[in-house]
Amino acid sequence: MTDRQILDEVYNRLCNMLEANNNTTGRALKSFIEQEWMKQDDKYNHSFHHLDVQEMERHRGLEIGEDGTVKELK
Repeated sequence: MTDRQILDEVYNRLCNMLEANNNTTGRALKSFIEQEWMKQDDKYNHSFHHLDVQEMERHRGLEIGEDGTVKELK
């Protein structure tokens, strides 16, 4: 199993455990995992969007700066 598969399995077992027994430690662990996943998703989505826009505009002859504005026309 990969690290991601192991974490998915732990998360699923934790959710099942919480359905049967609602304890504070389990809820805190579940919340931690979900928050970290959201942080990684946000990083991925931001970098993907940033690269996607730059690539789309580059083929149109526009160079996009770090701030998202047109830096140069080619």
